[in-house]
Amino acid sequence: ITGELYTKEPQPGGTVALTLDIDVQEDTEKSLAQTIEAMTAKDGIVRGGAAVVVGVGSGEVLAMASYPTYNLSTFDQDYSKLVSDTVGTPLLNRAIGGAYAPGSTFKPAVAVAALDSGLINQYSTVYCNGVYNYFKDYHPRCTRHGHSGNIDVVTAIKWSCNIFFYDVGRRTTSDVYDAYAYKMGLGTRTGVEVNEATGRLTTKNDSNYTASLDIQAAIGQGNTVVTPVQLATYAGTLANRGVRYRTHFVKAILDTNTGKVLQETQPEVMDVIEDRGDTFDLVRQGMIGVSETMSGLKNYPVTIACKTGTPQRSETYYVGSTRKHYTNTMMVAYGPAEDAEIALGIVIEYGGGGARAGNLVADIFDAYYAMKLSLIHI
Repeated sequence: ITGELYTKEPQPGGTVALTLDIDVQEDTEKSLAQTIEAMTAKDGIVRGGAAVVVGVGSGEVLAMASYPTYNLSTFDQDYSKLVSDTVGTPLLNRAIGGAYAPGSTFKPAVAVAALDSGLINQYSTVYCNGVYNYFKDYHPRCTRHGHSGNIDVVTAIKWSCNIFFYDVGRRTTSDVYDAYAYKMGLGTRTGVEVNEATGRLTTKNDSNYTASLDIQAAIGQGNTVVTPVQLATYAGTLANRGVRYRTHFVKAILDTNTGKVLQETQPEVMDVIEDRGDTFDLVRQGMIGVSETMSGLKNYPVTIACKTGTPQRSETYYVGSTRKHYTNTMMVAYGPAEDAEIALGIVIEYGGGGARAGNLVADIFDAYYAMKLSLIHI
């Protein structure tokens, strides 16, 4: 030894305890994969997707699944193949890095903004005849699935009435409903301890902004894109009547040698929407109505509140001479509706109607309740 510049005794690092529940995680991954693989086998369209489960009263991530994925134990051997897969993009964690138009899952945010700001109440109605004729040169339509005539906010959420949300969104304005959406966790960072995409909402500052874009944003299209973890956070905020918790993975830091808790993550409130009367009750009532229209959820033993979305993609296809847009399957859900414990955000690329995620929602709730039952037995 000719000299010594600096000496420091090495210290063992702490052990990170995650919020993930291994059983819920495994079942969520399995059910998501089975759902997407069944869709792909049926029509040959290569799909990806993600599902995120959070604790409503804590913001803890209980499960986060992205599909397609990869086997970590063979990652080195498979790396070249994984990198070259530009269709399935298995290296993309869609749950935190995928950005998608939320479609009609955005409508509860507009409803909260309109109700909370006093623009509408439970008795306010918009007449739906299938075509929105406010603009002279732009006449967007509504499917009128399950509804027509004078539509109130609960019915509009249940049957996803575009005309209602075109009109209410236009009168509320994107400045207002965006402010509420940000508070509920959309288009903003959720707080997870890993890199996440931020997404964005449609604003009047957008270079392509028009009044017609404003009403498209009110039904979750326009320039608006969000991530699955944001959808789960948003669903949890709806369940919490406007209280948004920081979404997080780290439950605690433990001493490596003794297992003693050195640091424990406490629930952290990130934002609050003051609950003015019946705002969240009415939105929940509409979302319960959505689950009652879905075969996978209407007879589920626990009441689930949910909202589906079927946003258009830019890619098109033809049925005869008619050009149609491919659509994604979107879903937000929480339950039990009256006293929620978990909230979900789900995306399936090219999945079609949002209701196609109903069985996946039921599977995830099954996994959660099986986990709770096992804890009781322990």
